[in-house]
Amino acid sequence: MFSKFKASCMITAVALATILPGQASASAASDKIHIKNNVSIQINGETLKVNDPVLNKSDYIFLPMRALYEAVGASVDWKKETLTASAIRDGKSVNLTVNSKTALVDGQKVPMVVAPFMYKDRTYMPLRFVSENFGGNVNWNPATQTVDISLSDDTQGNPYFLHINNERIVMDDPIIVKQSRSYIPANYIYDNLEDSSGTLLPDKSFELQIAGMSFLFKENSNQVLVNDEVVTIEEKPFMQNGKMYVPVSFIVNTLGGNLRYIENKRELYLYVYQYMYTSSFLEKSYGATAKPINVPSARLEGDRDLLISDNPETLTSKLIPNSNATLSQYQVKATAATNKHRVFGWHYNTLGTDVQIGITVQNTSSTESIEVIDSKGTSQQSGNSWVGHDIGLTIADATFNNKFKKSSSKGIVIAPGETKVIESYGLLRDYIIGFLHELDIQAVNGGTPEYTIRTVLTKNNSNLTSILSDPVPIDVSAMHPRGAWTSSTIQAALPTYTVDSSEVGYSISNGSTDNFLTAENSLSKISGAIGNPGHFGMNYKVSIPLVNQTGTTKTIKLKLAGRGGIYSGAVKVNGKVHLVPSLRVGTEYVELPDYQMTGSSETIELEFMHAGGVNLPVAIYVETK
Repeated sequence: MFSKFKASCMITAVALATILPGQASASAASDKIHIKNNVSIQINGETLKVNDPVLNKSDYIFLPMRALYEAVGASVDWKKETLTASAIRDGKSVNLTVNSKTALVDGQKVPMVVAPFMYKDRTYMPLRFVSENFGGNVNWNPATQTVDISLSDDTQGNPYFLHINNERIVMDDPIIVKQSRSYIPANYIYDNLEDSSGTLLPDKSFELQIAGMSFLFKENSNQVLVNDEVVTIEEKPFMQNGKMYVPVSFIVNTLGGNLRYIENKRELYLYVYQYMYTSSFLEKSYGATAKPINVPSARLEGDRDLLISDNPETLTSKLIPNSNATLSQYQVKATAATNKHRVFGWHYNTLGTDVQIGITVQNTSSTESIEVIDSKGTSQQSGNSWVGHDIGLTIADATFNNKFKKSSSKGIVIAPGETKVIESYGLLRDYIIGFLHELDIQAVNGGTPEYTIRTVLTKNNSNLTSILSDPVPIDVSAMHPRGAWTSSTIQAALPTYTVDSSEVGYSISNGSTDNFLTAENSLSKISGAIGNPGHFGMNYKVSIPLVNQTGTTKTIKLKLAGRGGIYSGAVKVNGKVHLVPSLRVGTEYVELPDYQMTGSSETIELEFMHAGGVNLPVAIYVETK
């Protein structure tokens, strides 16, 4: 009858107690039990029908445990050996024990005025305590002998979400928080990580194996066996509805990763780096670094051009009032037999609905067909605010490690006047997406190809190929990049460093000597262009020539520090890729692996891809160790 409360809500097995006004002084000391079948109980406007009697003890209303929890949409586990009811609603846990006036609410001890009790083989719970501990309001009408309970049902149809390394999982179970620690059933971990498994053992302990590492959890014990060694932790795993809930932060910290729970969105972000990234993180160091000078010279390099779709970054109904829109476009003027393109996009969906974003190509020639001879890329999206980590770093890591996914658009032919989809992405409401896609196009019959590349959006699942409008206006309040430029790579050469000389530091993306991607030199200015001084979506190469006249082997030390704001990214050092964690300006830096110089003249080759966030991203320091 009260199924509408039971959808995704799970309330703790705590009691709701109602003092009857005017009777407290007369009978508060009495433990005598009275049957109160004349009491009417309303929950969110519906009358609760209870087969067993409603009881009054010490002027508090008590209901049978099962009837109460089912009415308010709670799940409950009953432990006969301890006479304890453990209930959950909306991720909140409440443990009540028969004849005990101490409850455990999310792991914290909470005193009760009256205790649960047994009556004719039924467990009875105080009504007010349960209701109020789960956000309910309780009102007593003595004239009508009615208890009116209002329970918020904001979570109806709103499940919990687990993000494991940017894979979004809709949960059938709640995330439970105890003493500020998050717990989830272990099966969500081993079902969604490769080389993982879980087994409930005969002694009721639970073994979780992840990538060759074994965790053995025992219910309500803070002693965990990790690879057969005893580790004492603050958290205690527990069983709920037949599943072992395990402490997520302990697992993530042991394996190496990161964790964040956004409670108001009911979303838990779990990152295990060995699954999420190909490369490993450099260790962060602490201390100040000297002010660097600008890179003295740089140039654009390569024949792969760049289209940036980052404005409007925040997609709003004001900027995008219609159902369909073009976000960016580039009318290509062919310069070679094969034309190579990179499309970089970054958009935040605040349109109030899920949308579809796509990359399309319109063949504007009247005579020449074109073929997509290669098409590949990577994308990530997140509802988390750690976008540099969630999105930027994963894109940089995939780019440097050649982990692009092949697109089904490879090999398609686009006839004159025809438009086809190169790649499409579903973007959830209130999520951010980042994507980097590379495509190579050539004329089928050796003529001159003419075509337009667009990033487009639809709110109503329209055919993406039908969106041929000019780009929406620039968001002048948030000047993120938009435009097209001739190259997606910058090459800079530092002055020669002589071993044993003083430390030198150089700033790249400095807006002076290496800012080639301006609004003025954009190849696409329809509806406006904004420069890309932070070189987002670009590869930045740096050569460091070294001279050693000592005749002995020397160790060269390289440091990286952020400039202008929190920095993170990926760096390739002589072909080896490393990830740079978030660095605060002026107080944090990373050291690259030492370089052993054995000859008299050598060169260190670095390559960067920034993970977003700042326009003056990073400085490079060189010294002899």
